[in-house]
Amino acid sequence: MNKRFLFIVLLCLLCVAGLFAAPDEVRKALPNLTEAEYQALEEGQMVYGRTIDGGKIAQYFVEGSEAAKRATLAQAQESGFSIGAVSYIPYSAALQEKQTPARQLAIFNAIRAISTQEGLTYISWRAGNKEKVLIEKSSYMEDSKNLNKLLPDPVATVFPYTAESYVYQRDSSFGGNRYLHTYTNTDKEIFVEISNISNLKVLGLFTAVKSGQLSIIMGTYQLEDGLLLVALTSVRDRSPEVSVLGLTVDLPSAFRRRIVALQNWFIDQLATIH
Repeated sequence: MNKRFLFIVLLCLLCVAGLFAAPDEVRKALPNLTEAEYQALEEGQMVYGRTIDGGKIAQYFVEGSEAAKRATLAQAQESGFSIGAVSYIPYSAALQEKQTPARQLAIFNAIRAISTQEGLTYISWRAGNKEKVLIEKSSYMEDSKNLNKLLPDPVATVFPYTAESYVYQRDSSFGGNRYLHTYTNTDKEIFVEISNISNLKVLGLFTAVKSGQLSIIMGTYQLEDGLLLVALTSVRDRSPEVSVLGLTVDLPSAFRRRIVALQNWFIDQLATIH
């Protein structure tokens, strides 16, 4: 009877330890967050900061990672603005069963499946906090200019440490634009920098962000029991607000909504991995 009681107690302790394992590994990977931010991550929320008015963002990235290096540079930038964000996603049973290299390849292919971003929605405050389609078209291009031959999503069979692709996206905020996706990966980190190679325009007429002025970074970092999903958006030499014809566009808010939408898309993508 005593042995059975001890077994039940031990089993309960192991279950409790499992509940706290994920937050503990997040604390080790990101030691400089607040208690409120750790709690938000544990609840599946995204936490973020921005560099406007002296704000800090480097704490949202794993020290030594490529994303952290870029965040440190963005934080020190004197003109423009940056937004840094992180989410924690526990592994599904399918991802938990995979070894690190196989898991990394599966995650890489999930991130590159950008055609699945078509129809992605976000909450628009201009539309009365209603859901609105964000990305209307998303496809790979053969080169940096030719829009007549769009390509299907590539699928890698071997995990690459570097990769480069041209992408066309049409969204409801800035219309149709061309981007360069550049990957710099490691055995634990997937890091993609997205740079605009065409001007982002408001109402299709007024330039909000010039070519090469925008850098959107998405990245993942493998922990033992879950994945850190990070995002960093930087706009150089640009005021946070754009005003045209009485319409004011708050760029940091616009890009934060985009980050949230991409986070939700990526979580759905991870769920498709078997």
